[in-house]
Amino acid sequence: MLIVPSHRAALDPDRTLVVGNRGVGKSFWTGVLADPAARAHVARTFRELAAVDVDVGFNGSERTGSVAPTKNAIDQAFRDHGDADAVWRAVLVRAARAHNIPVPRAATPDGFTAQVAWAKDNGETVDRIVTKLDDQYVQEGRRLVIVFDALDRLGTNWETKRTQATALLKRALAVRSFRAIRLKLFMRRDQFEDPLLFRFADGSKIENQRVELVWKTHELYDLLFSWLEKHEVSAIAFGQLIASVRARSALSGVDQQVRLVNAIAGEFMGATRKQGRVYTWLPLHLSDARGETSPRTFLTAWLEAALREPAPVRRAIDHLGIHEGVRKASEDRLKELEEDYAWISLALRPLRGLQVPMDRAALKSTWRSKRTTSEILRDSSATNALPPVRLDSATAADRDREDALLEDLVAIGIVELRPNDKVNVPDIFRLEAGIKRKGGVPAPKRG
Repeated sequence: MLIVPSHRAALDPDRTLVVGNRGVGKSFWTGVLADPAARAHVARTFRELAAVDVDVGFNGSERTGSVAPTKNAIDQAFRDHGDADAVWRAVLVRAARAHNIPVPRAATPDGFTAQVAWAKDNGETVDRIVTKLDDQYVQEGRRLVIVFDALDRLGTNWETKRTQATALLKRALAVRSFRAIRLKLFMRRDQFEDPLLFRFADGSKIENQRVELVWKTHELYDLLFSWLEKHEVSAIAFGQLIASVRARSALSGVDQQVRLVNAIAGEFMGATRKQGRVYTWLPLHLSDARGETSPRTFLTAWLEAALREPAPVRRAIDHLGIHEGVRKASEDRLKELEEDYAWISLALRPLRGLQVPMDRAALKSTWRSKRTTSEILRDSSATNALPPVRLDSATAADRDREDALLEDLVAIGIVELRPNDKVNVPDIFRLEAGIKRKGGVPAPKRG
């Protein structure tokens, strides 16, 4: 398992909220924390995890657990009782029971809905139960972290998701009054960017202390080289390459990473340095408008570059293969994000064949002429998919719907709004969407 140093804060028990887009490792780290063997492995590097137990409080699973209720169970309990805080207090009672804290028989009837009803009516008893759990961990010199992932699966609309997520954030703040118990939330980017989510007392504390789950350039190359070292098909040849460039190892610093990249693909994206250096050019052209690159996207680009025919003579990969890799990565990344944000393709479709950067006014005019915002809302309603969060509330707030949609795209890194009011679409989305850019990587031809 590759240990990513910059992700240490994401695993810190005292950092409540971790935010990231799809594919950056939210569910991966949830799984690592929840798995005792994997957590012990990581604790060799991150010592603060050595005396930590972890329960999963919610992960969107349909499999019932001793602590985590299913999505359907939460939906039913919220419909029946309308008290989101009671839902999360019931989860804390389940955690206490799982750790052998005495709990009244009435607190754990069959069915999560009945458990929520009890928690709603017995707040003081819930506090005593959780206090006993905290005392037990303090006496043992250990800590308990309850992890919540896949929060976007709560509810079926933005209002319900917001209500339940806000209640959980409030509960996480309240739990910080205990000495040994902490809640940790992994949250999707668009949910975090909901402008109404943190409108509660001290909400800014969690918002401002969030951890952004991102991959730095050298960590992406660490991932690539770790993959090459561990897989049988590449391990021997890659070991020889490390020796040939006199690197101590593939994970021993940026300078040695650069030497390895130069040996694999050449130093430049063409004949001279004017086209850019491969080491920095590729992550830049795979990044979204927030400057973030998905590790899966990075590996896809290198794999596709290696498969290009005809293969280069002197090296494993050349700059033409890297261009193909970026195009393939664009195709895959856009499809991947559409699984979470079904409306992205509808928002970008009117821009096919147009050139960026483009004026904000021109973009809004294009959307209006194509009735894009109406199509997105209509499609979301017909398919029971979530619409963009700002667009969803734009009509009620008497806002310009095109401005709201643009803000939604900016929030999740699909487009960049520059200070001069120009709108740009990064290559990682522009190519597959068929949007032009002067001097940019050519979009794939569709035949």
